[in-house]
Amino acid sequence: MELYKQIKWLILIIPTLTIWIWEFVRHEYLLPYLSMDAGNWLSPLIVFLITLLLLTKLFAILETIQAELQHSKQLQAALQERENLAKELHDGIAQSLFLVSVKLDQVNQNKEQNEQLLSIKKTVLEVNEYVRQSIAHLKYPPEAVTVPGENSISDLINEMHLDSKVKVEYKWPITEIDLTVKEKLGLYEFLREGLRNIRKHAEEANHIRIRLETREAGWRCVITDNGLGFAGNPLLKEGSYGLKFLKEKTFELGWELDLRRESGRTTLSVLKKRQVEQR
Repeated sequence: MELYKQIKWLILIIPTLTIWIWEFVRHEYLLPYLSMDAGNWLSPLIVFLITLLLLTKLFAILETIQAELQHSKQLQAALQERENLAKELHDGIAQSLFLVSVKLDQVNQNKEQNEQLLSIKKTVLEVNEYVRQSIAHLKYPPEAVTVPGENSISDLINEMHLDSKVKVEYKWPITEIDLTVKEKLGLYEFLREGLRNIRKHAEEANHIRIRLETREAGWRCVITDNGLGFAGNPLLKEGSYGLKFLKEKTFELGWELDLRRESGRTTLSVLKKRQVEQR
């Protein structure tokens, strides 16, 4: 703000100071050599040249500062909205799910009903986990969310608390692709959900491979493991909220999500095709 005020004062002072200096030099030193008419013609010309050389640059700086201030206000408003939404989720859905989980713990029924209650409780806990993650993401502006690089992707792996016996290999040339903020969030969620599913469902898995493949037609991110695999289609399985959420998210981004079993490994991948410009 201090720079903004200084530039405004400079814009006001420079033309006045230019005229004063010119008139002083003209009357003190140039009057014997320069006619009055010529001096009157030169006065606006000199002010115009000074304006062109100096004031246009000051105006450009001023416009940049105003644009940054406007962008900052928009980010602040968006962040406030995200915080309000996070608070509503926490005060509403998250607390309600926690209360349901507590009440399920207090219910005593027969064996068959207990199995059903355990299944319901598991579902409630999974939904509660996704809500809590959504709340955590909403507390930060989108610009603060970054996709792990080659040196920091291990932080995400450690965050998922995988078994120490599981070996993880990754090839991650993230700098070779351009991602929007929304795409960064989508790719980050894809990595989290892929590793979470391996941790929870991939029995006997001891090797995970993560690859980000760049190509002329776009890029492809692949997560594979050597677990026992799955029965049916997990994307259609009742209660698979994480995968269903991921499928919806990738569909919104225009990505192709694929989950298959091949060569003794489970493969979860997402494909982003480069859009061809229409001529």
